[in-house]
Amino acid sequence: MGLDVLVPIFGILVVLVPVTGLTAVFTLRLGGKPFVETLAREFKGVGEDRSIELESRIRDLADQVEALTSEVHELRSTQAFDRELLESTEADPRTL
Repeated sequence: MGLDVLVPIFGILVVLVPVTGLTAVFTLRLGGKPFVETLAREFKGVGEDRSIELESRIRDLADQVEALTSEVHELRSTQAFDRELLESTEADPRTL
């Protein structure tokens, strides 16, 4: 293979490489941008739905914690009342 064959090949490549590169860039820019924007919009929407769902679940859990706290307070007061009642019956055996 001599220089006679390589010169036309390199001449063609000098033109084709930039044309191919520009074609790829414009294809990705014009065709890929709407695709990426659509994906970003969808992921953002999914994130908002998840955050609303998480807020709802957190609110429910907070309500349950408050309910449990009030029940524990009621149980403690009932236990204190029972303790006082038992102490008063032990101190005065005539009440039985």
